Amino acid sequence: MAGEPVRNAPVRAPAVNPQTSQWAMPRARSRVRLLLEGIEGSIALAAAFLTWPLSRRWLKNWGSTVEERNRVWPGDRLVRAGHDTYTRAIDIAAASNAVWPWIVQFGLDRAGFYSYELLERLIGIPVTNLESIEESLQPIAVGDEIRLHPKAPGIPVALLESGRHICFGVEHSPGSVAAHSDPIRSWSIYLEPAGDRSCRLLLRGCIEPLREPTWGKRLGLAIESPVDFVMEQRMLRTIKRLAEM
Repeated sequence: MAGEPVRNAPVRAPAVNPQTSQWAMPRARSRVRLLLEGIEGSIALAAAFLTWPLSRRWLKNWGSTVEERNRVWPGDRLVRAGHDTYTRAIDIAAASNAVWPWIVQFGLDRAGFYSYELLERLIGIPVTNLESIEESLQPIAVGDEIRLHPKAPGIPVALLESGRHICFGVEHSPGSVAAHSDPIRSWSIYLEPAGDRSCRLLLRGCIEPLREPTWGKRLGLAIESPVDFVMEQRMLRTIKRLAEM
C-alpha cells in the first residue's frame, strides 16, 4: 500500500470529494439517527443481558454459516489451540472493494466504530461515527495501532491484505505469553466476494482461556460477551447501510 501510514489522523480535517474534486467536511450521522440508534441500543443491551443464558449460542455466531464458523481464518493463528471463537456475518449488496474503504478507517480518532455512538459516549468514549469515506484515513499498515478507548492502549494491526482482511492482535512465541494480556485474543474483519456486486462481511473473535481465572476476570468476560454482540451487530449493519447507499 503506497504512502506512509497516518496515525491518529484528525477526523475533522477537510477531505477531497473524489466526485466533485472540492473540499468537503467529513459527514457525521444526524442527531435523529444518533438518538434513535441510542434507544435501539439500550433496548438491545437489556434484551441481550436478560436472555443471554438461552440466546448466547445463536447470538455468538449471528449471521454466519457453519462453513464460515469451521473455516480456519488468517487471524486464528494469532492465538493458540484451544481458544474459544465466535463468527458474525452479514450480506452486503456491494462489491468488496466498495466496502473496504469503510473498514480501514475504523477506530477512535478516525471514523469511529459504526455502532451505537450515543452509548459509547455515555461510557466515556468521545467518538464521532463518520458517514463518509475520508482519504486521509485510508492508509493503514501492519504495526499501526487502532484505539478503542482514550484510556486504553491501542490494538495493533497484525495481519493485513488489502480488500480482504485486517486482523488485530499480536503474533507471539510460547516464551512471550507473559507479556500479553489475559486472555490473549485476536479480533478480525474479513471480506469475502460473493459476486460482482455483493460480498460477505465477517467479524471473528478468538479468545484463549484465562491464564489466571480470577472472579473479576470471569465476571468481566461474562459481561463483555453480550455487550460485544450488541455493538458488533450494529457495526455490521451500519457498514452494510453505508456501503449500499
